[in-house]
Amino acid sequence: MELLILFLIVVFAVFMVGLSVSKTKKQPARSDQRKSSQAAYKTKAQGEAQVRERIKNLPEVKVKHIIDGDTVIVVKNWHKIKIRLDSIDCPEDGQHWGDTAKYGLIKLIGGRKVRLEEHGIDGHERTLATIYVQHGYESEWMNVNERMVTLGHAWVMRRFYDHLPKDRRDKLNRLERWARSKKVGLWQEANPIPPWKWRSEG
Repeated sequence: MELLILFLIVVFAVFMVGLSVSKTKKQPARSDQRKSSQAAYKTKAQGEAQVRERIKNLPEVKVKHIIDGDTVIVVKNWHKIKIRLDSIDCPEDGQHWGDTAKYGLIKLIGGRKVRLEEHGIDGHERTLATIYVQHGYESEWMNVNERMVTLGHAWVMRRFYDHLPKDRRDKLNRLERWARSKKVGLWQEANPIPPWKWRSEG
């Protein structure tokens, strides 16, 4: 009987030692995981800081007039310039959701100072641009073009967004998919007519 008890004690002791060694081996993995997570967070924070710095260096203009959901007049160096929001297309004036999209843009940037990331000139002599506006804390910048898609005020113009970096194209597509899936804004309709199709039929 004593031998049996002694044997059980030895087996239990070996088991506890093995468990302790196992935990010790796993510990560095968790430590490495924390370091990896901290490094990823630091990299992301640095990337966001670089984006903020880039936006701060873009030309500042004053929004003078909102024509529709994707076209505005701004004042730059005392000159009025017509801006077409790049890579998105909002319902037209007279089209369903056109007035709502326009009002949505007024709420975002009406009468405000914004930053312009210019992408060239379109066939109507309008400056194509991504518009950024400060919101919340002073260091935060909102990409207005992306926000219009998120709010369900615009389609992504995939035929005309190849000049954007892939991550920004992917984000626009992701935001549109989200708005569609949640039936936000114009996506409340089962089959909303894209503006380019509406214009061709008009």
